[in-house]
Amino acid sequence: MNKKIIIILSAIVILLLLAAGIYWFYSKKPASERPGIISVLFPSAGEQQIQGLPRPAGEGLPEGIQPEKTLIQLTQNAVSGASFSSTTVRYVEKSTGHIYEIEPNGQNSGRLSNITILKTFESFWSADASKLILRYFEEGAYPSVKTFSASLNASTTSTTTLQGIFLPSSATAVVVSPTEDKIFYLIPTKEGIAGITADFGNKKQSNLLNIPFGEFNISWPSKYIIALLTKPSTEAEGYLYSLDPKTGKFEKIIGGIKGLTALVSPNGEKIIYSQSRRNGIETKIFTIKDKTSADFGLTTLPEKCVWSKSDKNIFYCPAPNNFPAGNYPDDWYQGLISFNDSIWQINLSTGETNILINETNIDVINPFLSKDENYLIFTNKKDNTLWSLKLK
Repeated sequence: MNKKIIIILSAIVILLLLAAGIYWFYSKKPASERPGIISVLFPSAGEQQIQGLPRPAGEGLPEGIQPEKTLIQLTQNAVSGASFSSTTVRYVEKSTGHIYEIEPNGQNSGRLSNITILKTFESFWSADASKLILRYFEEGAYPSVKTFSASLNASTTSTTTLQGIFLPSSATAVVVSPTEDKIFYLIPTKEGIAGITADFGNKKQSNLLNIPFGEFNISWPSKYIIALLTKPSTEAEGYLYSLDPKTGKFEKIIGGIKGLTALVSPNGEKIIYSQSRRNGIETKIFTIKDKTSADFGLTTLPEKCVWSKSDKNIFYCPAPNNFPAGNYPDDWYQGLISFNDSIWQINLSTGETNILINETNIDVINPFLSKDENYLIFTNKKDNTLWSLKLK
């Protein structure tokens, strides 16, 4: 046989033996140790998710045992807001105003109220999820926004009744106390704007604030602080103010920052904030006592984040893997840009960051934690459906 042909055939045999050996070696390793490209996909209905990587149900588990879902879609329809009661997630269906509840693992859903309130776009809940504020559009010759303060009351039927009153039609923003059955809302006046605290029946009113300026987004992060943030825009210098709900003391926390968005921690000590940069944003953390800023470590919008209430140093932050060039936060607010978020846990005291789930097809808004902090609940901005992520 030609010497050249013998050499070629020998080389082919050696390569085949080498390939067989490599295959045998890696086939004995766990899947997580095998090299290659791991595709992190968004789970479709019925697909099981473990540590952010989708697997067929039951793979790698004893026969008859199914893996627990990590990322769970709680609703198929859009919601206008949600909260956590003692054991369940309560939410308002956006199109009908019907109120439902469901366990955070996606089990045992049921309707609480069938009173139809069309085109709800916001809902805010009391600390125990027994009361809520509904905001919706009322059509007519002069379309307007209605703000309804309601209580869920048990009835003799399987559902509950929804009883309440309307707040002033001029109310421009509303928020609920995180610890008490109190609300705070803003109304325009001849002199500017007034801030009113009251109970859910709009009684026990206290006029806490009278200032000659401003359109604000408001939040009530702790018992001792109501936060007022000027409406963010790329080209506008933003300001964040604090209002003491007991004394009415009003003061600036941070300001003069273009495109300012901010999230105050529950203890009122720190603020996650972002500012506009050319075609993007920069995210920082601000310590109120020292009036110092530091790099945040992730590039994200603060309203995507939520602080732990059991540990002041821990918070959870969804963050997009990339930011398309744009005017932030305007383009995101207007829906011109959408994100696919990964979800992180961050510990400020240790500097530790853990990715809980890799890139999803979810643009997270309105996140909150279950009472035991075993679940992160949030809305997908893409379609306003409700989701949960198991943390523990």
